[in-house]
Amino acid sequence: MRCRSYYIAFAVLSILFISCDLFNTRDPDAPDSENQTLPIAFTKEILFTNYREAFQQKNIAGYSELFSDTITHKQNFIFIPAASAATRYSFAWDKKLENAYFNSIKISVGASSSFQFDLTAIPKVVTYQSDSAKYSFEYLLFVPHNRGDVTQQFVGTGEIYVSPDKNAIWRIYRWVDFETKKDSSWSELKGQFFQK
Repeated sequence: MRCRSYYIAFAVLSILFISCDLFNTRDPDAPDSENQTLPIAFTKEILFTNYREAFQQKNIAGYSELFSDTITHKQNFIFIPAASAATRYSFAWDKKLENAYFNSIKISVGASSSFQFDLTAIPKVVTYQSDSAKYSFEYLLFVPHNRGDVTQQFVGTGEIYVSPDKNAIWRIYRWVDFETKKDSSWSELKGQFFQK
């Protein structure tokens, strides 16, 4: 009788384990780009790769790490807009506003779409010293946002100044933007998505 009780208990437990799929593997969750960690930018090349990755992933934490601040760097990040955009928007641009603009376009684009970002000319060094460099580049940017009054394609040229902070991590400390097509520069995107 007692032996029969063990068999019944064993049978019930076996059925429960099988029906609950306790030991079956499940499909992995899709990666959350916000939690993807980018490599530390101990070189200028890693910094530019991180920029592209953070932008395309819409990774706000990774994006924020690209720019300087006076906590670890000798100067705060500054963005100098294209002249035409500077007349229309209030630009006193620092790292905090850069992060706010990036978050704003991330929300406008939504989870189902992604940015398309292309440096139509690979950034080329204009000046270089052991502790800083200035790069010039051309860009083509597509941002599928949900605002009907703003273009989704942005083109222009720019200059980016980079240098390492006190931890030897390279950061962008200055960015100068130039318009090549009316009202379609990166400055226009920033101005539209972060108006004071």
